Amino acid sequence: MILKELNSQFRPVVLAFAAIVVLFTLGGLPRQGAADQSDTRTRVITTPSTTSEVSVVFGKNIVRQLYNGCGLTIRYLDAPAARAVMMAEKSQSDGELARIPMAVKENAPLIPLHIPIEVARLVPLFLDRESASAHSGLTGKRIGFLNGYRMIAAVLPEDATQVATTDTFQLVSLLKRERIDVALTLEWDALAASRHNPDMVIGEPLLESPIYHWVHESREKDIPCLSETLDDMKTDGEVHRLIREGIESSSPK
Repeated sequence: MILKELNSQFRPVVLAFAAIVVLFTLGGLPRQGAADQSDTRTRVITTPSTTSEVSVVFGKNIVRQLYNGCGLTIRYLDAPAARAVMMAEKSQSDGELARIPMAVKENAPLIPLHIPIEVARLVPLFLDRESASAHSGLTGKRIGFLNGYRMIAAVLPEDATQVATTDTFQLVSLLKRERIDVALTLEWDALAASRHNPDMVIGEPLLESPIYHWVHESREKDIPCLSETLDDMKTDGEVHRLIREGIESSSPK
């Protein structure tokens, strides 16, 4: 009789203790909540930190829409142009904003989308028509260019005086002060600069190449959707619109 009463009194204590143990055990397990699911849908993309460049600004808008179209969000990791692609090549991000194939190491763990964003053109930019005529050949000239863009090395003459800057508007300033004879920049950025400097002359492209968004191999499963979304954006004119609006809305620094 006494044992029966003890058991009846002890049972609630045991149950309560067991419940506490279960709660602590569950609390120590990884939680699969909304925050974790949100994190798995976020991608970190390296991008040149020269955000005054028109091409970088509209490039970010285009790539952000690509990921949004696939239910993904992105966070940009800004770094100097050369370092940005190196970080992506060293697996320090989920991808690189946009590069031409020759600007990415062959053995890098980066995969381009199935189609390019656009065709990138490296062009010479001159102060005026007289300057364009006098410096049409780059040999022996003072050449300004954007620091960290690997494509430029392919067209620089060995005897040129090289002047590296961080953005196209600095190149324009150097042209106006006659510190350089010619500036090399992407055609989109040259077009933006010429909108505010009507006398400037844009020369024929020195280099043309498709420019791709690159995805780290660990995110390879993202590529089909991103490629399809980009194809749709190009077909309906969205990519062209974003580029045009970026150039038209640019302002000098």
